[in-house]
Amino acid sequence: MDDDQLVSRFCQKVRQALEASGLKPNCRLVVAVSGGPDSLALLYALHRAAPNMGMSLHGAHLNHSLRGDASDVDAGFVADTFRSLSIPLTSEKIDVASYRQEHRLSLEEAARRVRLDFLARVMAKQAAGAVAVGHTHDDQAETVLQHLIRGSGLTGLRGMQPTATLQIADTSVTLVRPMLDITRAETEEFCRAIGVEPRVDESNQSHEMTRNRVRLELLPIMERINPSVKDALVRLSRSVAIDLALIEREVSEAAGSVVHHNADGATIERAAFSRLDLSIQRHLLRRTVGAVQSGTGDLTERHVNAMLKLMPGPAGKSVDLPGGVHFAVSYDEAYVRLEQPDGYIAVDMGVETPLRIPGETVAGSWRVTATVEETGSTSGAQYARDPIPGGELVEHFDAESLSGPVTVRNRRPGDTFQALGMKGTKKLQDFMVDLRIPRDRRDGIPLVVSDQGIAWVAGVRIAEWARVREDTRQLLRIEIRPTEDSVRPIETTGEAT
Repeated sequence: MDDDQLVSRFCQKVRQALEASGLKPNCRLVVAVSGGPDSLALLYALHRAAPNMGMSLHGAHLNHSLRGDASDVDAGFVADTFRSLSIPLTSEKIDVASYRQEHRLSLEEAARRVRLDFLARVMAKQAAGAVAVGHTHDDQAETVLQHLIRGSGLTGLRGMQPTATLQIADTSVTLVRPMLDITRAETEEFCRAIGVEPRVDESNQSHEMTRNRVRLELLPIMERINPSVKDALVRLSRSVAIDLALIEREVSEAAGSVVHHNADGATIERAAFSRLDLSIQRHLLRRTVGAVQSGTGDLTERHVNAMLKLMPGPAGKSVDLPGGVHFAVSYDEAYVRLEQPDGYIAVDMGVETPLRIPGETVAGSWRVTATVEETGSTSGAQYARDPIPGGELVEHFDAESLSGPVTVRNRRPGDTFQALGMKGTKKLQDFMVDLRIPRDRRDGIPLVVSDQGIAWVAGVRIAEWARVREDTRQLLRIEIRPTEDSVRPIETTGEAT
């Protein structure tokens, strides 16, 4: 096959894939270009095909600032390429390394999020129908294998789809991948045939990133066993995609009545969730997390299992997921949101536990220390709420006010509370709403309770009747801190290794 035939056949494949994507005629298409052979081949093929399809092109290049001067040279090369083709280009430079550190993500996941956000913004500004990206047959095989290694389940084994719409904050981005049936070798041959010399990203040879290790180390070993292993992995992805289509229709039907999205994230009705088939439950959790953080990212089976374990359990439990997603269970609902609220201690105290006064009491994963002190004429103003660094809490009370046994527990339906400064009582639920305490934290806040009622909503406020007064003769000092084997106040699961 001569070069003209090679170029013609390549462009025909790209055009046919684009036509099958369902894009509307005469739309604008954003083309994401890094400067490597895959994205350059895509750009030049689209440049040839777009006029006949009534499409206009707009370029997008993101400088990740990960390779110093080399990243800037790539950006200049891409700008020159678009200029030579008379195609407009949007280019940005973002410090991905800082973003990664700020959001505690893997480098690959940080780059993915930043890139998707950039492409979503370009697509919206250009009123484009989609963003074309240069993922190839090789990329699909590597993606499926990487997901298999990470334990991401059927959704990961499906790999990348020819067309996918992702939600990025308040903007959605539609990705089209016209080269999933084209190999990396074919893109390199196409660039050679049209006389284009792509940029070489030396970081692609680094063994630090998981995808590179899959491509450079693992796949060559597998190819010695099966030379067509990449084809086999791609066939697996297509087979899984067929089965997942059926499962996802069932998940969509269930989610309509079980999951409720809001500005803070999403809630899941626990009772309705418990009646679902286990397979639907697992996929529903994945989908809900993905909707909140714009993709499942580093979510693995381990994280899904952690959420499944909490769903039928006691209120007040929670788990931190990759990408800053917080999952917590209340009495009736589970909550999924991006930012874990600060300022409120939340922990399952277990059963209601009587406090030893004076003495130490272990309640759940916390140790409560109570001491009695003589005050003399000391003013109660000295004993305002005093959070101790590291998540511990200490508070002082009028010892005589806390009559009878004193216990520690989590809230119950019907609880009332007379907060400091109030003349009467109020429903504890209404008190927490007034203070804008997040719903998924209310069930886990420890309460110190005596015969007279709730004396302390720990970390929030003491009761008016329990406060230290000028005539207080004895102080009751209560300190709450984690037990030695409890690193955090709530059950957590970190990023999978």
